Amino acid sequence: MRHKNQWPQKIRGSLRIELSGSELTRFINEAMAAGLEISRIVRISEERIRLTIPVPDYLRLKPLLKRTGTRSRILRKKGLPFWLLRLRRRQFFLWGILLFFLFLFSLTSVVWSVEVEGNETVPDKEIIRLLKQEGVFIGQLKHRIPDNEEVQYHLQTKLPQVSWVGFRMEGTRAIITLVEKKRVDEREKKEEDGPINLVAKRGAMIYDLRVERGRSVVNVNDVVKKGDLLVSGWYGNPETSDKGKLVGAKGKVFGEVWYESNVTVPLKQKRKVYTGNRETAWYPYLASKVVRIPYLFPESYQQYETIQKIHAIKIRHWELPFGWVEEERLEMKWVSRKLSVKQAVALGKERAREDLLMKMGDDGRILGEKVLHPHVDNDKVVMKIHFDAVENIAAKQPIFQGE
Repeated sequence: MRHKNQWPQKIRGSLRIELSGSELTRFINEAMAAGLEISRIVRISEERIRLTIPVPDYLRLKPLLKRTGTRSRILRKKGLPFWLLRLRRRQFFLWGILLFFLFLFSLTSVVWSVEVEGNETVPDKEIIRLLKQEGVFIGQLKHRIPDNEEVQYHLQTKLPQVSWVGFRMEGTRAIITLVEKKRVDEREKKEEDGPINLVAKRGAMIYDLRVERGRSVVNVNDVVKKGDLLVSGWYGNPETSDKGKLVGAKGKVFGEVWYESNVTVPLKQKRKVYTGNRETAWYPYLASKVVRIPYLFPESYQQYETIQKIHAIKIRHWELPFGWVEEERLEMKWVSRKLSVKQAVALGKERAREDLLMKMGDDGRILGEKVLHPHVDNDKVVMKIHFDAVENIAAKQPIFQGE
């Protein structure tokens, strides 16, 4: 009986057989003398044994079985040849497994939803349209989507009303996050229909007062909470308004405020560089669509930006819904650079300052900043920045007659 590595038997295939006869001992001796590879011999009774033998050696058993008058019966077949034979008989099952894994792979390799977060004034449809131009849309293969930084850069340039753009993939979801610039409501530029008070729109310490009209009820270095009265629209005692003069408040009240920004800066940065190469193509324009004819003006560059000029055909004062498009392609490439931690902190401070100044408006300014707990996590510098700033904290509150 031989004990060998079972892997060759699994590849060649093996048989578990039962032998019966009166000369089993002679059979085993002659089989081993003939070099047959038998293993796992189990005696069932005086005239019955079970053993395992490779498929090639089983074919050499017949002369020995005949000489010793031994009968054989196959109990079990194991190994690669029999597994392949079963698969061949069950091709439908095999194809079903392959199709299942192919379907599963396709489900996890395709973008199934595009979600927009943080937008208030920019329509979802506009953002989704711009994303599609960047190659991000439902049904797109994930490996064909450009780098996150590239998508963010292009959207930032195409959305001037947005101060920050973030793009990420979560499974099969493409998520775009926007931070819109602080807009000045045109209605706030107009004079109020009636007289107003000025109240605090957030907690702060009074830094400066520039009251043009009305009666100030706070002084420099006073601490106020959100909603506190700053400048009254009444001259006189506000508790006895009928004895005072209603003029309405006008002016600015500056408060010292504190902000904390969470900033993440990747150490690996990419920036776009134009090579100076350019080419021009012309395509038909029909019903707001550019008709791209195959093999006409093929693209020579792997990465490029396009500038399109639409030339619609006009008849007198009527502009027809067709014409041609002049497309200029500017070759570009993305250049990578590695920042040091010090450079990343400086860049993070600069970005945070810009965002805060945009948030505070023209009247805001930063007195000082302090970087808290900068550390590197997954090739990114993560930090908190504490800002000490001054901004106009006055908000308008209408005065209703009879109050």
